[in-house]
Amino acid sequence: MGKKKSVNCPKNIVIFGEMGAGKSSLINLIADKNIAKTGPDLKRCTLTWKKYGLLNLFDDGMQYNIFDTMGIENAELEPKEYYRSIKNASRLLCELDACGGTSLLVYCVKENRQSSAWQSNYQLFREVLYERQVPIVMVVTCLERETDMEEWWTRNYASLETSQIVVEGHACVTTLKEEVTKYRASKEAVRELIRQHATATPVSGGWKPKEGMISASMRRFKRPDPEDKKLEDKLQRDLEGQCGMKPELALKVAKTFTYT
Repeated sequence: MGKKKSVNCPKNIVIFGEMGAGKSSLINLIADKNIAKTGPDLKRCTLTWKKYGLLNLFDDGMQYNIFDTMGIENAELEPKEYYRSIKNASRLLCELDACGGTSLLVYCVKENRQSSAWQSNYQLFREVLYERQVPIVMVVTCLERETDMEEWWTRNYASLETSQIVVEGHACVTTLKEEVTKYRASKEAVRELIRQHATATPVSGGWKPKEGMISASMRRFKRPDPEDKKLEDKLQRDLEGQCGMKPELALKVAKTFTYT
C-alpha cells in the first residue's frame, strides 16, 4: 500500500493520455497562460515528462506541480512507442517519489478518439501502477463544437462504465481562448476538479516497495532478489489481465518497472 506524505508537501498532479489528446493545452488552461508548448509540429516533443510549478493556484499558498507525461500509444499498434512511454512512466514514478508522491491523476482524452487504448491506459495507471491509491479524474478535450459541453458526458457515460473506466470526477472542456465563455467555464471546471480531488497527503511507494540494504546488495552483484521476482510476476499478471497486454510485452514492461 502507498505511503502518505506530510500535508506540507506540494500537490503533484499527473496528466496522462494518448499523444495528441491535448495534455499540454490542458496545462495552459489550468495555468491560464501559455507555459507548455503545443502544436502539430511537436509530434515527439514530450519524450519523457515535464514539470510545471504553479504557486498559489488557489491563493492558498500551496505549491501545485503539474507533470505532463509522454503520450501513451496503443500497445497493439505501436508496441515500440508504447514501451518507450512506459519506460519513461517508470522514471517519472521515481521522480514523483522524490517530490513527495502523487496527489491526483488526470486522464486527458480527446472527444472523438474512443478506443480500446482508453481502457488499457486507464487500467495501467489506476489499477496497476497506483493500485487505486490515488484519485483519478477525466478531462475530455476539444468540445468547443458542443452547444453544451456536458452533453458529451451524458452521451458517453454508459459506454465508459461498460469499459470499466470509473473516475471520481470529470470535466468536459475546450482549450481554445477564442471560445471566451466556454474557455472560462472550462478553466473553472478543471481547477475545481483539482481543488476537490487532489489529496492533501500525496501517495508514494504504492507501486514498488522500497529497496532495502539486502536487495540493493544483491542487485549490485547482479544476484536476483526473490522479492523483485515476486513483484515482476505480479506486474506481468496485472498487465496481461487488466490491461490486455500480450505476454511478451507484459513481461518486458514488468521488468522495466521492477528493475528501473
